[in-house]
Amino acid sequence: MNVLAAVRALNKKAAQQKLYHFCDPTLAFTDPVYKQFLSLWRSKAGTRAMPAKSEIAPRDLKDYLRHIAMAQRVAENPSQYVWRVTGTKIAEVTGHHTGKTFEESLPAEILPRWIECGDLVLDGGQPLRFLGRVQLNGHEYLDAESLLAPLADDEGRPSFLIGLCRYTPRRWENEESWENQIAAIPDGVVAV
Repeated sequence: MNVLAAVRALNKKAAQQKLYHFCDPTLAFTDPVYKQFLSLWRSKAGTRAMPAKSEIAPRDLKDYLRHIAMAQRVAENPSQYVWRVTGTKIAEVTGHHTGKTFEESLPAEILPRWIECGDLVLDGGQPLRFLGRVQLNGHEYLDAESLLAPLADDEGRPSFLIGLCRYTPRRWENEESWENQIAAIPDGVVAV
């Protein structure tokens, strides 16, 4: 998979549909907590493309647990995901969905985007940064920044997503500010 081309296509579609959501494969995080989490993921992966889910213990995540979500892809073509873990800070925004499918827990209008992002991370085999406006449960005043990373199952197949997601009050209300934020992503990964 050409991850950069897939990211460009995803971002172009989001811009055309005015979804206020985009992917940054450069991982240009400014908050050090994301860099620390990414470092943990990379240390667990070692020389492999990704670590196995079984190699990341709750004690490894103790500093992040409130902001962690984990989902498992349980079917492909079409993909279907099931929530395995939802941290308390995420549940405050999204609701408590552990054990539910994305279809059971997400509004129909954003479901395809979430599945497409999950597939991009698993099929691309690398962590990605996502930024967007929250469109859930009356929390539309929030922005979300997430690091989604793939995890392998016990047979080595990319099957799990682990995400560190943090919410902040919306900083940009108008479209021009949003487009300026997108334009600030390096390496021309946004095709608008």
